[in-house]
Amino acid sequence: MDSNAIIASLPVTGADRVVLIDAANTAFERVIERIEPINEKLARSLWDAGDYIDSWLATDLIDKLPMPRDEVAYYVDVFLAHHVIGLATEADREAAESRP
Repeated sequence: MDSNAIIASLPVTGADRVVLIDAANTAFERVIERIEPINEKLARSLWDAGDYIDSWLATDLIDKLPMPRDEVAYYVDVFLAHHVIGLATEADREAAESRP
């Protein structure tokens, strides 16, 4: 990563967005493999890295900007686990509701 890149405002676009989405997708794969959700396919279908980056940055990091892009990518990695667990829980709920 380019340790000199700074994220100063939202929405994140261009190369910054690509780097953060890549970090989110990498973290998602690591977390989903560790938690082994019962309804993994459905949980994966609920995942949207772009939406996560947009909503997470806007709610959790907006007041901390400007911030180095590498640091933002680090936080994506650190805080994504709770979101993935929420997706797995939602997938379980949806699967239960679709059963007769």
